[in-house]
Amino acid sequence: MVAVTWPVISAPGRRPHESGGRLINAYAEPLAQGAPSKYGWRRSPGLRQFASTANTGNRGQLLVGSNLFAAWSGTVKRYNSAGVETAVGAFPGTKGVFWAANNKSPTADIVVVDPDNGAKVVTTGSVSDYPDPDLPQPNSVTFGDGFFFFTTGDGRCFASALNDTAIDALDEVGAQAKRDGLVRGVFFNDLYLCGQNSIEVYHDTAEATGFPFSRAYVIQKGILSPYGITGFEDGFGKGIIFLGDDASHYAINGFTPTKISTPDVDRAVRDFIEAGGDPNTIEMFSYVAEGRSCFATRCSAFTWVYDLDSLMWHERKSINPADGTYRDYWRATHSTMAFGKWICGDVESGKLAEITKAVANELGSPLVFHMESAPATGFPSEVAVPQATFNIARGVGVATGTPNQVDPQCEISWSDDGGYNFSTPLFRRLGKQSEVLRRPVRVNKTGKTKTEGRRWRLRVSDEVDVIFTGSDMQAEARQA
Repeated sequence: MVAVTWPVISAPGRRPHESGGRLINAYAEPLAQGAPSKYGWRRSPGLRQFASTANTGNRGQLLVGSNLFAAWSGTVKRYNSAGVETAVGAFPGTKGVFWAANNKSPTADIVVVDPDNGAKVVTTGSVSDYPDPDLPQPNSVTFGDGFFFFTTGDGRCFASALNDTAIDALDEVGAQAKRDGLVRGVFFNDLYLCGQNSIEVYHDTAEATGFPFSRAYVIQKGILSPYGITGFEDGFGKGIIFLGDDASHYAINGFTPTKISTPDVDRAVRDFIEAGGDPNTIEMFSYVAEGRSCFATRCSAFTWVYDLDSLMWHERKSINPADGTYRDYWRATHSTMAFGKWICGDVESGKLAEITKAVANELGSPLVFHMESAPATGFPSEVAVPQATFNIARGVGVATGTPNQVDPQCEISWSDDGGYNFSTPLFRRLGKQSEVLRRPVRVNKTGKTKTEGRRWRLRVSDEVDVIFTGSDMQAEARQA
């Protein structure tokens, strides 16, 4: 018997032949001592409807009090905890926006900035122009220690009055480290003013006049996209994580950027840009599901997810309901914590969705648990494989569930040409609720490998709990 090697980090490689295995809509979780294996593999969280709208083009959300404000193409709506929608007002633009709210009592000021259309003030029933003409058109806004901070493309940052929208034209600083302008400001204990080639960090020194913060440090790396920074959001608070100007991902430890992306993740970003993709469309957002803190990096060509608890990457791909094939990306976008849930937009519809492990689908579409192994090989010998056994949880059907939950199945296929082509899948039952199956999940008489070795693919589309803990195969050497 030969143990099959399954990846804990998705590593598709530039070509299938060099792949170390893939995890799509699946992630590895370290298991306790005494468990069947060192790791277990589970299905990624699904998407459950929070609110259905007639809008399209989700641009981002913010919870203020008991209202979740959401920007869509051309408009702003708000939602209560039950997902009931109320119109707020027109808001031009289609790009992702930046929200902020201050600590003003009894009613907070709410500001939203569209990079193309500047700042607006939002109430529960209106969207209006920013009231102070001393503010030039900003490209982002953030809030911290009582102040709104607005960045501009010419490299300036303006601070508001304390818990107010008033702007003094002298209460501004200019990015001085490099001539790279400013594309985003974010606040996490300190103010991070992000340019294309550097990040200037400002600390609250409670200056009596002028700009209230003082510069503390310069990070010699910029951000690739104004939407390519996360980790600081309410409900997450893990620190600053960003997509750097070199197309790699970094976490800031102290004031030092530490690279966290793998060559496969770096390659996905660079291939997208080299193919003509707009780097400004790459976004990052955070969420927590079943206690696991993650962030996603997504665009139209890929989605990669990083688990900050296990320090591992996996891929996300949503199903195209029209033909059942994979999209290149995950359909979730622009997440925020609201009402004890992580709420996101949906690029396929006008819905708001909760990112949750409570469902194993994406707004009714299949969420396919998909794993591909590293090659099991006797290189350069060919190997006959009369049998392979898969240790996947059985008896997981749902007696009162949908048809695909009552008697679920998994798909098993294999490749003997380096992962370029896989066999027709064989289906094996996982068992009805609490059913004790007589035999493990197994396939027999799977033929002889080529010199590239045997790669296995395991998929589960049915909406049941998935826990996979490894597999092995019989291998009999044959002369090459």
